[in-house]
This record gives sequence, C-alpha cells and structure tokens, in this order.
Amino acid sequence: MTVAKRLLLVDDDGVALATFGKGLKDTGYEVVLADSGEMALEQVAEGPPPDLAILDIRMEGMSGIEVAGELRQLGISSIFLSAFDDDEYVRQALEKGALGYLVKPINVDKAIPTIEAALKSSQDLNVLKETEKRLDGALENSNTINVVVGILMERHRLGKQEAFELLRKKARSKQRKVTDLAGEVLVAWETFSQLKVD
Repeated sequence: MTVAKRLLLVDDDGVALATFGKGLKDTGYEVVLADSGEMALEQVAEGPPPDLAILDIRMEGMSGIEVAGELRQLGISSIFLSAFDDDEYVRQALEKGALGYLVKPINVDKAIPTIEAALKSSQDLNVLKETEKRLDGALENSNTINVVVGILMERHRLGKQEAFELLRKKARSKQRKVTDLAGEVLVAWETFSQLKVD
C-alpha cells in the first residue's frame, strides 16, 4: 500500500482553495490548506512536512514567491498557481527554483501530471542533496584524518601509513571510530597550539 503524498495548497481565494483542495483529495492526495503565506508556514511548523507546496503567486501579505523561499530552506519544493497575466511572476518563480506552474482556473485532471512530475523532481532533488551532504561529511572526515596523520608523522617521525596505522590501532583499542578519535585529537592539538608562554 502506497502512502498518499502530502500537498500543501496555499491560495487566498477561498473558493479556489476549497474547490481545488477537494479535487486533489478526491484524487487520493493528502491535502493541507492555507489561505495565506503566513498560515502556510505555521502549518509546516506544526505538522509533518509536505512532499510539495502548491502556492498562489499573488496573495495578500507574503507572496507565493516569498513563501517558496522560506519553504526551500526547509527542503520543501514548490509549484505555483498563476493567472495568464502573471508572466513576470512566473519567470521570477522559476528563477527561485519552482518546479512548475499551473494556470488558473485549475482543472484537477490536467493538473495531476504537473503535480506528479514536480513530486518526482522534488524526490530526485532531495536524494541529490542527501548524497551531497554525505559526500561533504566524508570529505570533511577524510580531511580531519589527513591532518591528524600529518601531525602524527611530524611528532613521531613516521611515514604516512605508519601514522595512519597508529591512529587506527588507538581507535580500535578504545573501541572508537577513526574519524571520531581524529576529531578529538585535532581539537586537543588546536587547543594545545593556542597555549602561549607569557
């Protein structure tokens, strides 16, 4: 059984919000409604994050573009609702990372392919971000280990492999990860290096 995708629908037009929201629910989505940008951000803060936000571009208070910027920082992708005369807003939205837009008045059946494509793109983006985060973490850990190996080489006049083996053996004896021990050694070394004799 597949879990229904959670959509955040935001529009300050109550009729459009209710009608489109009902159509999306009838299609099988879990839909959270908000009639302003501020309310949308409250909904996100209080509940589980949506898989995708569908935002009216022009709203009283916060615009859809402003809301999308806030949501993007939380890792939530957006598509926009737009009237025909909103070309400039649509251009801005796409520049801000929108995954698409729907033209009002909305036909639910015609909107589904755009929503599904945006959900897929959002999922792909999240996988890429997670991969990037893991790679950054691995690189940082690798750099820390290399610095500590360098310190050990200098302090104990060891070759690179010997210094690494010394670090690895110490980590094993303490039942620790090499990266964790290297991080502690580096912090201790930096603290020691800052000591000054007056």
